[in-house]
Amino acid sequence: MDGILRLSWRKGQTIGVEDVHCAVAAIDALGQGNSLPMLILLEGVNFTRESRKVFPSKGSVSRIALLGSSPVDYVIALFVLRVSPLPCPVSYFTSSRKAMTWLRRGTGPTPEGKP
Repeated sequence: MDGILRLSWRKGQTIGVEDVHCAVAAIDALGQGNSLPMLILLEGVNFTRESRKVFPSKGSVSRIALLGSSPVDYVIALFVLRVSPLPCPVSYFTSSRKAMTWLRRGTGPTPEGKP
């Protein structure tokens, strides 16, 4: 493991509140008290309104890169980026390489100062 958490679901799946709570529990368990960067793959999944309001607890994740490729993915990311308070820096990417570079950097602003 390279110290980066990765979260993904099957394409076409609708993610509900229970799904997100299970993911958050897994994140907490994997982190073992450490604050780790996380990559969330948004491509091809749908989130219920309620599930988009659930985030990892403060301190369990150091920064979150949202990776998508479609206009729907971007809209989901915009919603996530506008919800407050967020537990850590969050940014949207369409390039996995750029997302991983940003996650590994560990500090600093989001790329180009935008989602």
